[in-house]
Amino acid sequence: MKADLLKYKHYLLLLLALLLANYFLVPLAELQVEQQNTLNSLQKKQAETNALIESGDDFSQVNEQLTAYLKNSYDYLFTQKSEADFKLTAQTQIEQILQSAGCDISQIGFKGNQQILPKIQKWHMEVRYMGDANCLVKTTRALETTKPYINIEEYGYSTRGFDKTAQAKFNATLKVSVWYKVNAKTRINGRKKAS
Repeated sequence: MKADLLKYKHYLLLLLALLLANYFLVPLAELQVEQQNTLNSLQKKQAETNALIESGDDFSQVNEQLTAYLKNSYDYLFTQKSEADFKLTAQTQIEQILQSAGCDISQIGFKGNQQILPKIQKWHMEVRYMGDANCLVKTTRALETTKPYINIEEYGYSTRGFDKTAQAKFNATLKVSVWYKVNAKTRINGRKKAS
């Protein structure tokens, strides 16, 4: 038997080497590849985190600029304490512009709103009026330059015709929008609720 063992000794050593490779070396190599992949992904995450930390100064600078713009933008927002006061103020401002331009007011109405930012709403209005060409020009110029800002989104003018002096009475429809800064405390069902 000893002679057989010596005869097949090199086969046994090869078999032992294969078993060692199969059960120890291959799993160790797979573990090493897995750990290398994990290390690479962690290094990428660290690089991204470092880049964000380094660009934090840029973010704070942009934030400061946005805060400054926001402070300056309050001149362009209606800031009344209640929605009713806001609507009355916006409507009164448009009426004054139309009257100073020599226009005849037909109708001014609110057509809904949409939330722009947490405390800023954009309200849509429709303004119908009549007047001559001077009325139309003065109205659009005054609306474009007024504060708080009134944005002309859509307009339409029509007339039946011109007389011999090239004068006409126009019917005009403007769709405008105004921005309203909602007060920090609003009333809901008769109770105050902090926003």
